[in-house]
Amino acid sequence: MNVLEDVCPISEFRENAATLVAKVRADNRPLIITQYGKSSAVLVSAESYQELLDKIQILSEIAESEAEIISGKGIEQDDFFNQLKDNYRK
Repeated sequence: MNVLEDVCPISEFRENAATLVAKVRADNRPLIITQYGKSSAVLVSAESYQELLDKIQILSEIAESEAEIISGKGIEQDDFFNQLKDNYRK
């Protein structure tokens, strides 16, 4: 992200919304929209947003797994794979 290029006042966004949305999609870079000189919102492509959601999901699952391991609820890797193999044999 280039803060100098990727910032747009809301008044400019209102006037050029379609063009700016197309630019965000083409450049695959977010656009920071300002209001009263301060950051107010961020416009990202739907694809970038989905990628972000996917990454958040993975990180949440990793954090949950780490918490289970710390609390002693995890299982050893070999035990997991043995259980997995047993389930597929049934």
